[in-house]
Amino acid sequence: RAFWGWLNAVFNKVDYERIQAVGPDRAASEWLLRCGALVRFQGSPKWQQDYNGLPTGPLGKHKIEAINATESCIMYRGFDYLDGLEHVTDIRLEKCIYIQDECLQRLSDTNSLQKSLLQLKIISCGNVTDKGILALHKLMNLEYLYLSDLPGIKEKERTFQILLQALPKLELELDLE
Repeated sequence: RAFWGWLNAVFNKVDYERIQAVGPDRAASEWLLRCGALVRFQGSPKWQQDYNGLPTGPLGKHKIEAINATESCIMYRGFDYLDGLEHVTDIRLEKCIYIQDECLQRLSDTNSLQKSLLQLKIISCGNVTDKGILALHKLMNLEYLYLSDLPGIKEKERTFQILLQALPKLELELDLE
């Protein structure tokens, strides 16, 4: 088990030279696919899941529009890859054992995502608490937030009230016990 944790940490190590060389979207898609997530590029209906099948072409041509991190090993240390992603409208974090409050704080602090992100789904991420959900208040254009199976959320009423005050346009869908 310790070996897999170490390997996942290696997969999440940010290569800043790679980001400079190929641009933020290509570098982020490589990171996400390495960690078992899927990406969808602008103008494409299909999800990219094969690292070796990443589209080629001029640098910056393919922009990430959606991220599906279901059962992926993405973790906080890799979140620097999100900087510079200007077209991501949809993120799904489901059954991500390494997603915790700090990850959601980092997501919310990412300037480009504050502008572009419209939909966020957080499902069965056991390390997410009220603090992480409250951290999402900086995602000013977020229109839809789906939360399901998050046992770490203890003060539901208070947390959601504060979040909805900060984001009045937000449609909040809950499937919590």
